Amino acid sequence: MIKKATIIGSGLTGPLLSILLAKKYDIDVTMYERNPDTRETGSYSGRSINLALSERGINALKEAEVYNSDFEKILIPMHGRMIHDISGKQSFQAYGNKKTHFINSVSRSEINKILLDKAESTNRVLINFSSKCNDINLNENYLSINNQKKELSGPVFGADGYKSIIAKKVAHNLSHHDIEHCYKELTIEPKNNEFQIDPNALHIWPRRDMMLIALPNNDKTFTCTLFMKELGADSFETLKTKKEIFDFFDTNFPDIIDLIPNLDKYFLNNPTGKLISVNADNWFYKDKACIIGDAAHAIVPFYGQGMNASFEDCVKICEIINEQASWESIFTTFNNKRKKDADAISELALRNYHIMKNDVLEEKYIKKHSLGFKLYNMFPDYFIPEYIMVSFTNIPYNTIKKR
Repeated sequence: MIKKATIIGSGLTGPLLSILLAKKYDIDVTMYERNPDTRETGSYSGRSINLALSERGINALKEAEVYNSDFEKILIPMHGRMIHDISGKQSFQAYGNKKTHFINSVSRSEINKILLDKAESTNRVLINFSSKCNDINLNENYLSINNQKKELSGPVFGADGYKSIIAKKVAHNLSHHDIEHCYKELTIEPKNNEFQIDPNALHIWPRRDMMLIALPNNDKTFTCTLFMKELGADSFETLKTKKEIFDFFDTNFPDIIDLIPNLDKYFLNNPTGKLISVNADNWFYKDKACIIGDAAHAIVPFYGQGMNASFEDCVKICEIINEQASWESIFTTFNNKRKKDADAISELALRNYHIMKNDVLEEKYIKKHSLGFKLYNMFPDYFIPEYIMVSFTNIPYNTIKKR
């Protein structure tokens, strides 16, 4: 096996993969990132400000010897959903029935900085910032970086997100699915230097055809995300003025107005983001290139598994490296095994959107939720609730979907 590799993208998956390749297999990694070094600029060009880290992601970070007591300091445990109804009443729905059943709110930029530092500390990873990959020629073995040729030795990993330039060259039947709902981020500021709402829950304002969620940050703020239609009645296109915005929130999320008194400024200044999932029939080309993480299987964020699934990719491909001799056989096996799981979590995530914005309000769902925990306690070897399987175990996503 060639002991050199190139990774495009230094978001989250790229640095973690580089650490594992360097530490486990003494592979020298060259990484190219189109953006400047966030550790120096202080700004982060990401799809969302904070993320939910759970068992699969933690398992991968432990494998890379990144997860430790210092890392835990950047995490805020969330033990369940706090449901806010239209009248302002709050009700708590636990994620599980054990002390270990919590997910963690984490800053995307903080975890990125830790991974970049750890990658560089291996002395086998060279990260080139402000280096945009314009093109790749796999037959002639070169990349175009900032429109300059860079010769390749060893395979290329496309970890460059859902707009991946590598995926366009490698993937068969690459498709991007844009659901009709979009999102916009708002911020709940601290009050008297304290959280305004419970920091140990993921807050949801479910409204059937739309929802607002809030995740806590270590600076005592909450990042709120409003999900709703892009066009039509009750959509982003109808909210253009301060009056329209406040009338909309007064009707649908009245308690938010007290929490975010200047919400019109956030609403008008922050961009509206698309909700996109990626699908491709094939993730690799011979022994030359493979896409991984969001580049291969970006999913909608409603199960909090995007980062976790991408991190799990890194562990899965390393398990295959342990068993296979050539990069082509590694990529083939990774594609054949992992794609089933990627397809499954994509489907589960989309389904969970309906649960979060609608079903959590239904008495039948609440009773089933409670019954699930009772069955799990009585028959732990036979019955595990879906959410617990996804977030608190390493059971393959495809197995969970079948169950």
